[in-house]
Amino acid sequence: DKAYTSLTDGCLAGVFDINGSRKPNKYLAKVDTDNNTSYVGDLRPFNGASIGSSCAGTIGDICIASTAVTANDDMLTLIQAVDSSYTMPKFTTRWCTNCNDYWQVANDYCEKIGGGSLPDSTALAKIANALYGVDNISTANSNNSNSSLSWDANKDTVFAALGITDNPSNFHLWSSSPNDTEDAYLRYFGSSYTEYYYYGRNSNYHRVVCLGD
Repeated sequence: DKAYTSLTDGCLAGVFDINGSRKPNKYLAKVDTDNNTSYVGDLRPFNGASIGSSCAGTIGDICIASTAVTANDDMLTLIQAVDSSYTMPKFTTRWCTNCNDYWQVANDYCEKIGGGSLPDSTALAKIANALYGVDNISTANSNNSNSSLSWDANKDTVFAALGITDNPSNFHLWSSSPNDTEDAYLRYFGSSYTEYYYYGRNSNYHRVVCLGD
């Protein structure tokens, strides 16, 4: 019932608690599809705010604000739990009419729940270098399949930081960069090579991590 600032221009970033003094006072989200349960924290950042300095995981100087989930309908459910007006974003192309835009869902998840943003190409390259134990994987849109790569001995540490628990033989992470209205960039992480390229935004099986400050 009163103003907390006399600011009249510029931008404001902050955190708000959606249920007052009640618990859990957390910002991380979890969905357990095996047991058909979901949990959504009650702290929400806005306008790029960071919630404290804690990270769910770290890889070098990268802060993982929210660990790996898949940009599918479970993620949509989590968003709708905090924003009942949110609807599935759509796009139409020459090959798909009224497609579900799961890349946009991933962006919205990071903004509304994950406490951060999708990684850019530089962050994805850093994750790749850590996973393969090298330092020469670039941020460019290139295929590194001829590099004779293999996952480093610290693979489990990188997986843990990303929140990957199912020990996959390969996986993808969405990037923050769109290619156009149909496609967006991602990085593929295989056991012997990695590649940064673009893929259809209606794909619902790529994983999502949200990076914090």
